[in-house]
Amino acid sequence: MDDAQDFRPTVRVALGSPMLAAGVQAVLGRFGLNTESDADVLIVDDSWLAVADDLAGAPAVVALGSSVWASLLPELSAGGWAALPADATPAELLAGVLGAAAGLAVMPPSLVPEVAVQDDEDVTSSASVRTDVILTPRERDVLALLAEGLSNKRAARDLGVSESTVKFHVQALYSKLGVQSRAGAVARGIALGLVSV
Repeated sequence: MDDAQDFRPTVRVALGSPMLAAGVQAVLGRFGLNTESDADVLIVDDSWLAVADDLAGAPAVVALGSSVWASLLPELSAGGWAALPADATPAELLAGVLGAAAGLAVMPPSLVPEVAVQDDEDVTSSASVRTDVILTPRERDVLALLAEGLSNKRAARDLGVSESTVKFHVQALYSKLGVQSRAGAVARGIALGLVSV
């Protein structure tokens, strides 16, 4: 599948600080994401906490700042959401946008509540869920580079292999993860704990 066929969500940046907004827009542009007023994903910060109810029904929301967002967004967003620290890295921001656009919940490991493991055999622990998909070391490398937003050509250069080799690994990832796009692969990889951002 060509990069041009991949779904790339559009993003609206609605941050209180114009400087932070410009930086976020630059990062998004570097990953090939467009910013628009009518977008798939809305990025907000703590300046929205006072009017958080205005986010109700938003298709997907990425909130930068306070950890309070992790408890507010599940009730407000009609779709996926991400609660990230204000100093999120570019890779974390990309993962948040792609994950939210895919309908997932994205947050740093420190905010993820611990899953209580019961003795009941019907309850699946998070460790057993992660073993459902087994990736080769090279597939993990390619998935990590996809999470950074690299093209096949750039990933091939970074890995020291041909572009067709990277395409082969990307197709294998799609098959193993049950997805049809780079964004889907990254989102599924994050959800399964196969890639961290």
